[in-house]
Amino acid sequence: MKARTMLLPAAAVLSLAGHVWAAQVARSQRCRLVAARRDATTDPLTGCANRAGLDRALDELDGEPIDLVLVDLDRFKPVNDTWGHAAGDRLLVEIARRLRECLDDVEDAVVARIGGDEFVLAAPSSVPLAHYLGAEVISVLAAPIEVAHGVTVTVTASVGAIHATAGEDRARVMAAADAAAYEAKLRGGDGLVEHNPLSGLPEVEQRPLLRLRELAALTNALGVTA
Repeated sequence: MKARTMLLPAAAVLSLAGHVWAAQVARSQRCRLVAARRDATTDPLTGCANRAGLDRALDELDGEPIDLVLVDLDRFKPVNDTWGHAAGDRLLVEIARRLRECLDDVEDAVVARIGGDEFVLAAPSSVPLAHYLGAEVISVLAAPIEVAHGVTVTVTASVGAIHATAGEDRARVMAAADAAAYEAKLRGGDGLVEHNPLSGLPEVEQRPLLRLRELAALTNALGVTA
């Protein structure tokens, strides 16, 4: 009888330990799931959203008017070529930090890195403020950035801006911002072009900036200089 009495507390302890262990396992699994979801929507270098993260943010803003700004850096490649990829990475991290500062006070806004040197800023806005947001981007990028010990560079950007009303097709809104940034690039860069709402949204085709880069790559491959 005495032995049985001693076994009962031991069994209770084992049961409690089992529950604690199961709770810890479940918590660990939830943490890993949250981390995996975060990693799937985050650019690992800059901490900005990636394309998937941008899509998710825009899904959450569906049905709201937004200001959207596409930022394509000018002459980023020479930084990598001259001072190495570590310098280029340092430059991108600092640029991402400055872009996030532009939207620090805007609830539900997002900054995403959608390409090697391309970023998108999107923010809910009941009135058209995309031009002002684009101008702020130009301003915050103007200050030099230290990319290596004793080495500072100034990188400009070609910026396309658009204010999209509620319900407009997201892909066509992105295409309009891209076309505007492409026009800024053709003008020599370091500038802002805002999409003219009277012209309507473009059809979704191969991106103009992508075509421009393909042409530049072909020109370099052929050894032709502009």
